[in-house]
Amino acid sequence: MRRKKIWPLILSILTLALVFSSIGFAVGYYRYSSQISQEKLERQKEQELLNALIKSQEDSLYNINKDNEMTVTKHGNTISKETKLVYKILYTQCQDVIEKKEQPSLELIGLNKNGFEEYLKQNHPNWEIESFSKNEIIIIKRENRICPNHYVISVNKGYIAIYKYDEDGIKSLVDQTEIPINLLPTVDQEKLQRGILVETMEDVNQLLEDYSS
Repeated sequence: MRRKKIWPLILSILTLALVFSSIGFAVGYYRYSSQISQEKLERQKEQELLNALIKSQEDSLYNINKDNEMTVTKHGNTISKETKLVYKILYTQCQDVIEKKEQPSLELIGLNKNGFEEYLKQNHPNWEIESFSKNEIIIIKRENRICPNHYVISVNKGYIAIYKYDEDGIKSLVDQTEIPINLLPTVDQEKLQRGILVETMEDVNQLLEDYSS
């Protein structure tokens, strides 16, 4: 009889234990699932924030590159290593022009017209810009003298003499003839006193031949 009374009690205890175990499992599973969901949501938010930051940096870099492109386009007329610099010297007394071409120095690269003008004012005030482009820049200087490409037929001690100017504008005697100018017409004497410009020795010899004949 006692055994029959014990079994229902045991079954009740087992049933209660099973019920509590199920409840505990359900509660634990719910808490674990909530924690997983929360962590997943936090990771998702972190990823979204990271993506937003990356996109912001990409947009910023794009805008910088765009601005740089606009700057290059706007200020494209600047000196580069491919730019040709042409130096022209105008000799006002003979109206000849001597040109010299050079590559720009490193200190000139990147300068626009205004910057180059300022550079000339500070370093070469006698030069001025004749034309300015990214391909070629022409600057000119005027010299109030005769260029070194000319001979000058003039007078020395009463005789016809041949002179030539050097790079510094200094006249030097090249040849002294034995042709006296007092035997020439007054007009020719006046021309020789002022100096007659010729470009080559052939021109010199031809003129001397005319005066000696």
